[in-house]
Amino acid sequence: MPLFHLSSIMAVKLKHTRIKGNLIYFRRRIPEDIQSLLAASGSPLAGKSHVVVSLQTSDPRVAAPKVAKLVQQTDAEWEELRRPSRAGTLKQAHQLLTRAGIDVSDPTGSPEIALDLFHEYLDRRLPASVREDETVTSGKQLDQHLDPVHRTALQLLQDRREFTLADCLDQYVQARPKAAKTAKLAFGYLSAFLGSDRDIRNVRRSDVNAFVLHLLQGGHNEGGMPITTSTVNRYLNSLKAAFTRAINENELDIRQNVFAKVEIPNKGEDVQARDSFTVPQIQALHAAINKWIVSKGWDQLRCILTVLAETGCRLAEVVGLATSDVHLHAAVPYIDIKPHAWRSLKTSASTRNVPLTVRALQALKEAQALSKGSAFMFPDYTNEQGCSADSVSAVLNKWIRSREGLRDSGLSSHCLRHTMKDLLRAVECLESIQDAILGHATPGIGASYGKGYPLSILQEWLERALATAEGGT
Repeated sequence: MPLFHLSSIMAVKLKHTRIKGNLIYFRRRIPEDIQSLLAASGSPLAGKSHVVVSLQTSDPRVAAPKVAKLVQQTDAEWEELRRPSRAGTLKQAHQLLTRAGIDVSDPTGSPEIALDLFHEYLDRRLPASVREDETVTSGKQLDQHLDPVHRTALQLLQDRREFTLADCLDQYVQARPKAAKTAKLAFGYLSAFLGSDRDIRNVRRSDVNAFVLHLLQGGHNEGGMPITTSTVNRYLNSLKAAFTRAINENELDIRQNVFAKVEIPNKGEDVQARDSFTVPQIQALHAAINKWIVSKGWDQLRCILTVLAETGCRLAEVVGLATSDVHLHAAVPYIDIKPHAWRSLKTSASTRNVPLTVRALQALKEAQALSKGSAFMFPDYTNEQGCSADSVSAVLNKWIRSREGLRDSGLSSHCLRHTMKDLLRAVECLESIQDAILGHATPGIGASYGKGYPLSILQEWLERALATAEGGT
């Protein structure tokens, strides 16, 4: 494990790395059990003892998040080889049949010699006692004697393979990991309502309409708490996307996606506008932060809250910052909001550079000192495995609502984002500049041309907006 010197007095060790020439390389040993599985799967890594990837940098601060992403990626790939998910099992079965020269979409139309050879191959996978048992004649009887991959291959070969809700979810999550959280919630409620073993070809529109009412009436949770129509719509969109992918990728005989164009009763009528901080409430928030700092000193939570108030960023965007995302010594100090393995972004427009005000700059300098050389700006709440933005939200919201001038206000850390939008509007900031600061997509073809606004312009408008909250003009 090489030692990297960040300064004359600070050095860090970066696991799974080596230095070759002027570049840092990711180098991780492949476990012995994985080496044999790679050989069986025909992987390009078969026969190798290490995964080696050039990180294309000599800066350990830039390399650290790349290493974290590669560790997460290799962990996921190895776990899938050891214990294939339903989607992984189906994928391996497809590969098995394809390598045998069998068309998965039309097995009976494949060359007869390929089918005969594959059946002989499956026979060899069976225990001798089963091969010699003349009473075992059907594919269903053989299923219990084959491992999951070969059992699935046989079912595909005989057109017996059901494609269940569980299959649909697993395949979708594997292909769209960023959409996993919402998909798992939506499928969890649907599976509890219909049964996880329901073949998606047997889901009817009447089932979907009943499911919508089930959610709206709170039948999906023990407390009977209904959910909003916007949340129901989000779940339906996730289910529709998963069903569409399953139908297309598996060539299922489904003429129309039952989750397309579903009507939600009274859609949008229950929308409640989020509150923003008033100017006195913003001032009360900063007074509370200053009082805390004087009494107890800076901590990561007060740093996070200050940056939220001064930038309008989403909570996860700040909590999930890598140290290399923060540029404190640039001509215009800024933070680089971009997706990471431990924290995705809400939309593609969320990727952006946000300039720092004097107060935000001070908070991030303190956070950097508190991080003690970590690859993460807020290591108490972010690591290679994930970003704990939800837990930070709960703690900050409780703290905000217990401060003088903010008690019983119902305000949250997310309200600071809406507050920034209002402050920018109040100083007549152009909509496109607001979008650049807040990470919203600007409508129109012209918005996609050029490199966007200079950081100095964004910083000027941020400072002008925040000046109104300080009693300025």
